[in-house]
Amino acid sequence: MTFTTSNIMSKFLTNMHSTTLPFLNNNFYVLSTQRRFMSKFLSKSATKRLPLTSKRARKGYYKGTGARKEGKITSLGRFIVDPTKRMNLIVPENLETFKLKPYIARTVPKWAPEDRR
Repeated sequence: MTFTTSNIMSKFLTNMHSTTLPFLNNNFYVLSTQRRFMSKFLSKSATKRLPLTSKRARKGYYKGTGARKEGKITSLGRFIVDPTKRMNLIVPENLETFKLKPYIARTVPKWAPEDRR
């Protein structure tokens, strides 16, 4: 069966969801023209303005959670911790006599009396 331009165009017009294109010795690939993710509710220009998430991007996109690496991965795949990148928590020497508490009561005013206007 030979495929001409008119056959391909008629096939395209009858099935708007997929397009058949000839490529490399009569092998045919189907290219999807459907838009997914909110396409029912938003226009194409509106979907472009939405924030990019891992659901909307390609498979190589990794957004992360905002955490930073505390080392590096070697060529062998091992993770080496860098002590300069580690998070250090500074704790007071004597916690029993330390005046500040880890939590603040809701009754405490947000601004100091001298800073109020």
